[in-house]
Amino acid sequence: MRLLSLRVALLLAVGVLVLADRCPGAAEKAAKVTANEITFTSGEEKIKGYLAMPEGKGPFPAIVLIQEWWGLNDWIKENARRLAAQGYVCLAPDLYRGKVTDDMKVARTLMMGLPRDRALRDLKAAVSTLAENKAVNKDRIGVIGWCLGGGYALQLALADKRVVACAMCYGRVVEDADELKPLNATVLGVFGKEDKGIPIKSVRNFGKALEKAGKKVEKLGEYEAGHGFMRPRNGEKENPEYREKEAKAAWKAIDEFFAKALKKEK
Repeated sequence: MRLLSLRVALLLAVGVLVLADRCPGAAEKAAKVTANEITFTSGEEKIKGYLAMPEGKGPFPAIVLIQEWWGLNDWIKENARRLAAQGYVCLAPDLYRGKVTDDMKVARTLMMGLPRDRALRDLKAAVSTLAENKAVNKDRIGVIGWCLGGGYALQLALADKRVVACAMCYGRVVEDADELKPLNATVLGVFGKEDKGIPIKSVRNFGKALEKAGKKVEKLGEYEAGHGFMRPRNGEKENPEYREKEAKAAWKAIDEFFAKALKKEK
């Protein structure tokens, strides 16, 4: 009887894992994640963000998620819930103040119109909002971003020593070792070998600069893909750059990195 119960439990567990892998949102429902829009203070402004929290009192490690140039869309929110299901308090600030698009020309205009100082102020405010949350372990805060957000993930880690883990996905790199000296975070990189916007040569120079600056690097992963390969869709449009195999491998690296950097006892 006990053996039968064990087999049933195992089958149910496998079923949940398969469902979570195939159905967006299944993992967070299984883990009872709560998610909603919040308002927090950035400088003298009140701005919005998307907060996803795991069940329980914590304290939990936390992660700031940074949008692509499309804005704070459903995919970024889905990623926040996905990570929250793994036990992280996740906050994605709305850098575009409510504007979201799936049009490349509009996205480029929005990105070019985003003041860098305001974006960094918003991101540091997101870190402060997490650090002040009673459910958060303020010593275990990380950041992840994609595309535009990948570059800002590194910039936030350079600007805020409270960030101890930085996962940057095909974002703009820094090749000068002197500019990397303020970095307090361990870095994980996700880059496509075929990315024309972030050339793999620059990624390798970034690695050399990090080494020269004496910074901690988990890995600067190189994947057989182009830019934006982790996102299956953009709104209703399929993403032609999406590579399922590479995206799954990248997520595995990200999950392992955050578990090691933010959860493992030091």
